[in-house]
Amino acid sequence: MSSWDLFPPGHEPESDPDTSTLGGLLDLLDAQVALLVDVATGGSRIDDVNARYTRRRRLLDSALRNRGVPVPFPFEDLWAWRGYWQAQGLGTYQSRRQRVAELSHSAREALEALLTGAQVSDPGAEGLPSWAELDQRVTGIVAELAGAQSRDDLQDVGRRCREVLIDAAKLLADPDLVPEGTEAPKAADAKAWLDQFLAARAPGRTHRELRAFVPVAWDLAQKVTHGDIDRVDAYAAAQATVLVVRVLQQLAP
Repeated sequence: MSSWDLFPPGHEPESDPDTSTLGGLLDLLDAQVALLVDVATGGSRIDDVNARYTRRRRLLDSALRNRGVPVPFPFEDLWAWRGYWQAQGLGTYQSRRQRVAELSHSAREALEALLTGAQVSDPGAEGLPSWAELDQRVTGIVAELAGAQSRDDLQDVGRRCREVLIDAAKLLADPDLVPEGTEAPKAADAKAWLDQFLAARAPGRTHRELRAFVPVAWDLAQKVTHGDIDRVDAYAAAQATVLVVRVLQQLAP
């Protein structure tokens, strides 16, 4: 149990956890989860706790990015979170709790793996992602875009798109796809593995446009992550990524 579970949202100690430690970072994530759930389930008034959420968001997002961990919540403030759950038709308290859990899942898993040392002693210990986990990540892209307010938020959409495509490539990478006498792509070259998969599973002139679309979606995610972009770019990257994932699922054995 996190120490933050001892305090109802809105009544925690004034000091935030030390985000220079993994334990403190997990505590801060737990606190942010509790606050999002609290305001969405008849608890604290948004005006009373909004400043606390936005302060924590800056601390949490910065510390997570420094460790290469995906940012879980795209909402600039709690009013954006309220607008999101209304727009998404999350009419029950349970559905809102579930959505917060889904959004925080990837960050929590990554932090817990770092805390146990799994990623230091054995980079492969966390295993491959699953299609079910990838579906959750796609849900995260939708949430990220819905809550995006600033250019940094829109660039986070691109980061999520890129991470989803990388995980899709991990799922599909198979040495049997590589023609005999051809060197296999490097393990970390997600784009090359996607190309290799498409060459094997969608060959020929009839699938030429499909093979061309996937690398374009990759390049678009990269542009949104690093470029001077607007909401249309982020929307296009998100939509393209969702479409690519669904097509890859259809082609996967």
